[in-house]
Amino acid sequence: MRKTKEDAALTRKRLLDAALESFHTNGYAATTLEDIARRAGITRGAIQWHFGSKADLFNTLVRECYQRVATQFQAIYTQGGTPLQALRRILLSWLTYPEQDADFRSMLELTLLKTEVSPELAEGMQEKIQGNRASIQFFAGLIQQGIAVGEIRPDVRPEAAATAALGIINGMTSLWLVDPTSFSLQSYAEDAVDLFLQGIARV
Repeated sequence: MRKTKEDAALTRKRLLDAALESFHTNGYAATTLEDIARRAGITRGAIQWHFGSKADLFNTLVRECYQRVATQFQAIYTQGGTPLQALRRILLSWLTYPEQDADFRSMLELTLLKTEVSPELAEGMQEKIQGNRASIQFFAGLIQQGIAVGEIRPDVRPEAAATAALGIINGMTSLWLVDPTSFSLQSYAEDAVDLFLQGIARV
């Protein structure tokens, strides 16, 4: 029984890896289950058994990729420091991560540049929207703490500043994905984050 479960988990991972490669190469609409099965070296029936439809596979791929990244970032969230220090550390990590993780970069390219949102993909995209909203609330909480301890100006609106912070991350990442040879996220990250933080910090 244990071997069967391990085999099933391995097959599922192979299918997810093959799906990411296929969707990223051809786009969601042009990719077929046969393409994914061929790339994975597994039958189409295995895809339907594990995931159901192509849309279910795509939505699972998006959800689990973001869950994996969120899990990796948990240690960064809990390292301590002042609110402003924590915000800087987290923003730097978020901004540099796409350049460090090839699979995450492929997922970003897929969802931002290569997939037209259709009703069947609404579930996966809605989870991404909810993730953005949760991130804004998290950043806003840190900013509110910074105001409370006197690190951040009292006139700063936490949710507006948090939205701007996420906009910097998403905007720079999108620019980099479109033209990755124009600059490096890792080399620009500190300048971009520090400029933002200087704008909200209490002098």
